[in-house]
Amino acid sequence: MFPARSIAFMNLSLTAIFSIGSVFGAIILPSLLPERPIARSANSIPVYSSEMTQRAVSTIDIPVPSARLLFVGDIMLARGVEWQIGKNNLDYPLGDIKNFISNADLTIGNFEGTIRDEPNQELDGFIFDTTPTIASIVSAAGFDVVSLSNNHTDNHGSAIVQYTRQTLTDLGVTPFGDPYMSKDFIAHKTVNGIPISFIGFHAFGEDPESIVPTIEAEKAAGNFIVVLPHWGNEYEFTPSTAQTDAAHLFIDHGADAIIGAHPHVIQTYENYKGVPIIYSLGNFLFDQDWSIPTQQGLALGFDINASSIQLTFTPISIVKSHTTIMGADEVTKILSERNLPVTLRISRPIVQNTAAQQ
Repeated sequence: MFPARSIAFMNLSLTAIFSIGSVFGAIILPSLLPERPIARSANSIPVYSSEMTQRAVSTIDIPVPSARLLFVGDIMLARGVEWQIGKNNLDYPLGDIKNFISNADLTIGNFEGTIRDEPNQELDGFIFDTTPTIASIVSAAGFDVVSLSNNHTDNHGSAIVQYTRQTLTDLGVTPFGDPYMSKDFIAHKTVNGIPISFIGFHAFGEDPESIVPTIEAEKAAGNFIVVLPHWGNEYEFTPSTAQTDAAHLFIDHGADAIIGAHPHVIQTYENYKGVPIIYSLGNFLFDQDWSIPTQQGLALGFDINASSIQLTFTPISIVKSHTTIMGADEVTKILSERNLPVTLRISRPIVQNTAAQQ
């Protein structure tokens, strides 16, 4: 048995030891340990408190907006295409390429012709006219947006232009552009937070300057602007001076991409001030089986984000009004002939206004 005085002394000693240990653990020990780095993700922004000595860091994940678009060239549903559909079925022209078309966030093409209720099959001539039933293959294949800025939209007068526009809308496809007043028919789409404006231009019915104010207004609104001109000389592989002058004008006033149609063959690519210009994607669905170049076209993959544009060039083949992706050997040959890579990345900030809106 310990005397009461000894027990009291032992309790006092233990209390002192624990107190000293607590001080050592709270103040002295941390200063002797190596500092642990703060882990943070690549897309996170550290947010510090106002107390500089506070080590706790919280993070806010910032999603990076991006959009995957797919552009193709001329789509014509009359004449020999209509004949092949009658011989086969509605799925015949685009059935083998549906999955490829629908894989993008948005798929865009140039709709050559008009839509009317009356069947008007034509095996010759240059009046491209089809019915709502046949036009439905465009939406069924996965197209989202089409241009009406071309020389065949007005084949039957303004009332049929409006009927064509309304029929496409009813089929779930957004039309834009016009044979004479493209500035009044702009398509607006927002993909994953990126607002995109599609502006048509018909070089044989409009002056380039006519859409400049529209480009400037869409740019001021913070939109990514794609101009789709119908221009150039048919069956020529090199763009004309009128094409290059108009493309540069559009870019000087704010366009973010220029993607052309009408020559029915693949034309060259240009990078002007960091903006891609594809002068002609060639045909996508047509009946021009009389030459090899008119049976070839490009499907242009177009991936955009806050800091870059990536282009992917996929050659396609149209044989007897049936569209397919080319085989690997053919792809290499076509891209080499046109001096095009498989993929091409352009680094530049392109959606600053969009990023600021997030």
